[in-house]
Amino acid sequence: MIRKLKSTSYIFLFSTLLFISLFIGRYSAAAQVSADSLTTLLNEAYTMMKTNPDRAEQLFEQAVKISPNDFVLHRQLGYLYSEHNKHEQALKEFEQAEAIQPSDTIKLQMAFIHLSIGNEDEAVTLLRELGDSPDQYIRKSADEQLAVISSPSTGASSEEPSQWYSRIYAAPYYDTRWQTTFYYADAEHGYFFDRKKMFFSYGFLSLSADAKSKLVEIPEIFSDNAIIGGIGFGMKPVEGLELRGQAGVAYDLVPESSSAARVHPDFRALAIYGNGIYPNFEFHNNLKVTFEPLLDVYSSVGYYSRYKNVIGYLQGRAGIRVFEMAYSAADLYVRSMFVKDSEREFYNNQLDAGIGLRILPVYNWDLYIMTEYYRGMYVENIVRPADFSKYFGGFRLFIIYDHIF
Repeated sequence: MIRKLKSTSYIFLFSTLLFISLFIGRYSAAAQVSADSLTTLLNEAYTMMKTNPDRAEQLFEQAVKISPNDFVLHRQLGYLYSEHNKHEQALKEFEQAEAIQPSDTIKLQMAFIHLSIGNEDEAVTLLRELGDSPDQYIRKSADEQLAVISSPSTGASSEEPSQWYSRIYAAPYYDTRWQTTFYYADAEHGYFFDRKKMFFSYGFLSLSADAKSKLVEIPEIFSDNAIIGGIGFGMKPVEGLELRGQAGVAYDLVPESSSAARVHPDFRALAIYGNGIYPNFEFHNNLKVTFEPLLDVYSSVGYYSRYKNVIGYLQGRAGIRVFEMAYSAADLYVRSMFVKDSEREFYNNQLDAGIGLRILPVYNWDLYIMTEYYRGMYVENIVRPADFSKYFGGFRLFIIYDHIF
């Protein structure tokens, strides 16, 4: 009797294992067929987009059913629906794409569709959100569309509501040249007076410090080592150009002596220009090398009352996006920087160039990790401390957070 039970148990165990093996095999085969089917569908769909857009639309509909969480598929199907004036369907696809991977480009498309179907309130909400987009083309498009909506000829009110904004910027970095960490942070809250966001005023609080300077023992590393607060007024006459005048009070974190005053008035007049071309981010399940270009320029010239000095700064950068994967991306670039001042301080008269890597850990966090290797020289025959040679170099590691809301 015992032998019979053992035999039955072996038969039951063997049958169970056989069933599991068959199930797993069929599931794996089905998954492979599904992946192969999706690849085949997409190859045909992209081929048909120009010659037979109706067929391409059908194929993308099938692809979305196979892979419902694919941001790219929902976005592409949304564009096809939009081209065929299927606005409601396009809006649904764009909303699903936005839920999977937030994108200012998709938001702009959604705003245009809402306008097409008469949902002006929804469109205005999206367009105002895009006024803070890091992409200057999207900002400009959103502002222009809001201006059209608000113009008297459209029958809408020409008055704009209050346009408050806030910005937080933090950029600590370590520099092997000085063998210390520098800290910089700035909080700004302001108000735009006009619909085109040309004139504005703001209040600010900023911190600049380093980890090496101490009371009565200030090495030659030239950090402000101060907390500064105040108010300012600015204007943006053309795209990328800002003119600012600000007045405030500075508190020295590291005074020159124990008896030196720590509180000083601080006035600054600045002209700032920044513009560029930046890679567009797309969500990819797998690693993708895009080689999209990165080109930008940043320059400033300003008078600083605490130093009785005029300082000019010019930087140019060129590079490519080396990869995108999931929510992350990385850019490789070369950079050159030139600094000059009116007081002929040697550390404010220099030229350097370098190569850097910029990593975006999560694209929509406004967080960047950058590392640079650079070489440079002091460009004028200005008196320098004895231990400073004309040439210098080193590595820098930045962690930058820059968010406007």
